[in-house]
Amino acid sequence: MPKLISQKNFQNITVSSLTTTSIDEVALDVFDSDQFRSARYQIQVTSGGNYHTVEFIVVHDGSNTYNTEFAIVKTGSSLASFNSDISGGNIRLLVTPASSNSTTFKAIRTSINTWHEIIQAVSRRVE
Repeated sequence: MPKLISQKNFQNITVSSLTTTSIDEVALDVFDSDQFRSARYQIQVTSGGNYHTVEFIVVHDGSNTYNTEFAIVKTGSSLASFNSDISGGNIRLLVTPASSNSTTFKAIRTSINTWHEIIQAVSRRVE
């Protein structure tokens, strides 16, 4: 479950982590599609003495997600693959480990509130 660590000027920073021994796809992070239009992730993957980092950006249109990954740095082969989807009004960061070895994922998400959320916040301050 994501943990909010900072909220300032409509920007939110959250952290998420999980460890798995399965090669099944799993949601590392989830956020409300009504609250955020896009997010940027810094992801770190560890398995044994191997490491894999990646930057991942996702945006959605309310029905579909669109993403890219870049700044990929690995100490060996890929430890996981990354994707996103929208399910039940939530955007999910999906990770799939490359092996059944114990694999730990850590992610920092930076997201900006949607315009609707900003208007509501400003309205509350004015009242």
